[in-house]
Amino acid sequence: MLIVFPTLNRYHYLKDVLKDFEAQDYANFEIIVVDQSEPFNEVFYKDFKLDINLIRQEEKALWLARNTAIKKASGEIIALSEDDVRIGTNWLTAHLRCLDFFKADISAGVFYPEGSTLPKERSFFAIAKQFATGNAMLHKNVFKKVGLFDRQFEKGRMGDGAFGLRCY
Repeated sequence: MLIVFPTLNRYHYLKDVLKDFEAQDYANFEIIVVDQSEPFNEVFYKDFKLDINLIRQEEKALWLARNTAIKKASGEIIALSEDDVRIGTNWLTAHLRCLDFFKADISAGVFYPEGSTLPKERSFFAIAKQFATGNAMLHKNVFKKVGLFDRQFEKGRMGDGAFGLRCY
C-alpha cells in the first residue's frame, strides 16, 4: 500500500501527520512525499520511523504532485492524504475494511478542521457527494480506468471534484 502526500511549505503541519502514520495499527505501507517547499529540507524526513520515498518537485503544482506519486506507486492500493490532515490510529484499517466489506474500488471519507466535530449526518457509510483527496483510499486500477488528476485545475479547487465525477 502506498500513501501519497503532496506538500508545500508546511513542515510544521507535516510533522504531526507523519507522527500519526507512525502510530497506525496497520503497518504495511510506504509513503511518497512530493515536496515542493522552498526552502527544501531533506533532513526533516530522517527523524521518522517510516518508509518514506521523497520526491523533490520544483514546480508548485498539486495535481502534478499527486500524479507523479501515483505513477511511481508499485502497490495495488493507494491512500491519499494531505500535509495538514490529522488521522486516527485506525485510519488505514478503516479504509481497508470499507474497500473489503463493500467490495468497493474507492473509500473516501470526510475531514474537518482541527477542533471541529464530525456532524452526525456524515458519521455513517454513504455514497459520497464529493471526493476528498485528503481522506481517501482506492485501488490503483481506478486511475487506469478514469485517468489521473486533471492538471487544468492547477491553482484551483476543483481537481478532486472533477476526478470524483469521473469515478462516479
